[in-house]
Amino acid sequence: MIKAVAILARLHLMLWLSLWCSGSAHAGVIDGLYSAKVEVSDQSTGTQNKAIRQGLEDVFVKVSGSSSLLRDPKISQQLKQAKSYLRTYRFEQTPEQLYLSVNFDQEKVDKQLRNSGYRIWDKRRPESILWLAIKEPQGGRELISESSHQGLLIRAQETATRRGIEVVQPLLDLDDMQSISIYDVWGGFVHQLAQASRRYAVENVLSARVYSVENPDAKTRTELQWQADWTLLEAGNTTSGTVTGEDQEQTVIALINSLADNLATKYAIDFSRLDPNAQRTVVSIKNLTNLRQYGEIVKFFNGLSVVNSANLVSQTGQVAQFELSLLGDVDNLIDAMALDNRLSPVNRFEVDRQNLEYFWKL
Repeated sequence: MIKAVAILARLHLMLWLSLWCSGSAHAGVIDGLYSAKVEVSDQSTGTQNKAIRQGLEDVFVKVSGSSSLLRDPKISQQLKQAKSYLRTYRFEQTPEQLYLSVNFDQEKVDKQLRNSGYRIWDKRRPESILWLAIKEPQGGRELISESSHQGLLIRAQETATRRGIEVVQPLLDLDDMQSISIYDVWGGFVHQLAQASRRYAVENVLSARVYSVENPDAKTRTELQWQADWTLLEAGNTTSGTVTGEDQEQTVIALINSLADNLATKYAIDFSRLDPNAQRTVVSIKNLTNLRQYGEIVKFFNGLSVVNSANLVSQTGQVAQFELSLLGDVDNLIDAMALDNRLSPVNRFEVDRQNLEYFWKL
């Protein structure tokens, strides 16, 4: 009996993961990857130079998807020459703050990242929903919402913007609370969270529990640090990890940085591992009814960082074949196509890498 229950539970989880993966989730298009907005105190030359450097740091991190590249001596050397990457800049004044908005040369940024052995992550990126629970040292567990710990959600969004990813915050309204409980988030129960997240049409589900622990480096036992245990559901697969911080805000910032690092590992193109001779593959697209769609598909393929060039090579009825010259491998291409809701694989359960066939949704 116990074995039968376990099998049913496993089938239930597989069903939800299947529904989740075949849902109507879509990727976000991140604009401004090569731009940054930096807080400044004045318009002096010294302040301006520091802000330009900070802006280039932000752009290097956003485009590469790596939060560790700033420790690379090769990148540090380029940051000293930040002005040579600059295209335009302007000061912006709001009632609260003065900013310097900077825009950098995409070709130079990409070339430097490739030459330094880093990935390039294009602007089409998966959206993730963030379910957060927290336990205060002297309190109970609660879900983090706009009415509770709003500052943490603001820090999460600021970090997501700086990393160039889309993070959606659940409404935690009646519909959500009928689908999940604090225990689902605290325990990282992915099948329940996937069910509740379908209404938000996102690719990924990130749940995390934030709580205080003893600081092993503290001089006294009364000093605490904060920890977040997280679980990420992405393309039907789950990964988990832990981040820490000096306080709640630093821990949430570390959590979003960890999310961005994980997504970049899958979706950003690693040029250092590529064969000098570009790989070629053919993709068949079905359900095409007019000439405009052919142009849209070629434009879509040419907009992917993994694609060097795309050409229509044959057409029969409502089926067309496109030959792609790739800068990455076929898996990179499959991952990139999965982020566009206009395309769906003919076999939605298992994509054949040797025979790529997709429907174009009208």
